[in-house]
Amino acid sequence: MEHASTFFHGLPYLTGAALLLGLLWRLRRWQRVVARPAPLFPAPDTTPAAWAQIAAEVCLLGGRRSAFAAGIVAAWCLHATLLLLAVGHCRAVADFPGLWAVLGLTVKDVDRFGAVAGSAAGLAALAAVAALAVRRLASPALRVASRPQDFLALALLAAVLASGLFMRLAGRTELADVRAYCAALAALRPGPMPQAPGFAVHFLLAQALAVYLPWGKLLHAFGVFPAKAGLRAATFPPADAAGGAS
Repeated sequence: MEHASTFFHGLPYLTGAALLLGLLWRLRRWQRVVARPAPLFPAPDTTPAAWAQIAAEVCLLGGRRSAFAAGIVAAWCLHATLLLLAVGHCRAVADFPGLWAVLGLTVKDVDRFGAVAGSAAGLAALAAVAALAVRRLASPALRVASRPQDFLALALLAAVLASGLFMRLAGRTELADVRAYCAALAALRPGPMPQAPGFAVHFLLAQALAVYLPWGKLLHAFGVFPAKAGLRAATFPPADAAGGAS
């Protein structure tokens, strides 16, 4: 029993190390890939314009609109709700009383809003995952092109979302206990997990998703900006370099 307790206390650090090493390995592989020049037009004249175009394409899922028009709503909903949930989880690490005071809100107001918005975002994200999974199974073309890891990614996302919703709906989660646990982890003095219903399962599933992240398609959340920037750099070299070459 003591060994099991030690293992679970150290598991978040193993997860963080696995995630960091996996991301570094993946970034190293991306750096070694040379993109072939492609006749893309038009090209922004300045770097800020290029980043603005990349950001707009990413936020609007521009690369998917023509080929996957039927799934654009579910895909956009999933990305948007996951972003909202990630922002909401910041309160599990630290609170921001100064910000609430500026906005004229009390902690209870923020808690009530977080409960409603978090539950709504979780349900919407879970529905989007289900819609994308059904679409993969229902479309013959997507079903043939799908690999087991595509369904594994959706299953992990669904499990994390479902366990989080269970925590939210099954009972009250004391954020102070969660913050104390996270602070203890950050201080390298891990303590017992909060006794909130389902917290251990949700936390373990989130760690499993984090370990899987560098090896699956979900990594596009981190890689889309450097990948698109690298493609543009290879396709549209700087003007001075092009002039020197000529």
